[in-house]
Amino acid sequence: MYTSNHGVSLSGRILIVWNPSILCFVPSLVNEQAVHGHVLLANSQRVNISFVYGLCDREARHAMWSDIIHCADLFRRDPWVVLGDFNVTRFVAEHSASSTVTKAMCDFNKAIQSAELEDLRSTGFLHTWSNMRVGAGAITKKLDRALGNWQWFNLLGDSFAHFLPPGISDHSPITIQLRDMKHSNGRPFKFLNFWTKNDMFLRVVRQEWDKKYIGSPLVVVHKKLKSLRDIKTIN
Repeated sequence: MYTSNHGVSLSGRILIVWNPSILCFVPSLVNEQAVHGHVLLANSQRVNISFVYGLCDREARHAMWSDIIHCADLFRRDPWVVLGDFNVTRFVAEHSASSTVTKAMCDFNKAIQSAELEDLRSTGFLHTWSNMRVGAGAITKKLDRALGNWQWFNLLGDSFAHFLPPGISDHSPITIQLRDMKHSNGRPFKFLNFWTKNDMFLRVVRQEWDKKYIGSPLVVVHKKLKSLRDIKTIN
């Protein structure tokens, strides 16, 4: 089965295909730059998914940022992943030919922070787009990514995004790997940048850091850092 955003966009650049014998994607919001919806995993866990394809123009992407921030409130209770081509980088290291922090990058990071999203742990290609040239004219960027909300990291923290070789395309495909939680020996800790904006952040950090532990300085620091995992309770 499939769905797309052709009904709201003449270019209709987002096409979603799924195997109904495995799962069913239920679209809920569709616009020119995104298709939002949800699936039910085998364990009946609802997962919200947003497929995005950002327009090339910075001003045009403002609508996408507003849309993502709006959906952040709608999808707050369940795991939510946002993935696709955002058509802008987040950090200077994600551009092979520029070290400038642009206004478009600031827009992107501000939207991510407002929506309380963070990059999933990833493997594979760092730069996911190229201009298909070689030599001095070659340019690569990270335009494609997968972002998760707090509930995603809380319930599906073992997952990661893998960026495959681009093949004949100028973009790298993304796959999201969901590990079997029954065989997990522990979930890696993920620090979410938006925690620092919470009014309780400094108080919780100070409270944990002021605790007394016995051991060498290195052991004490390790124990304090481990105790700070409880910072997730401020969300």
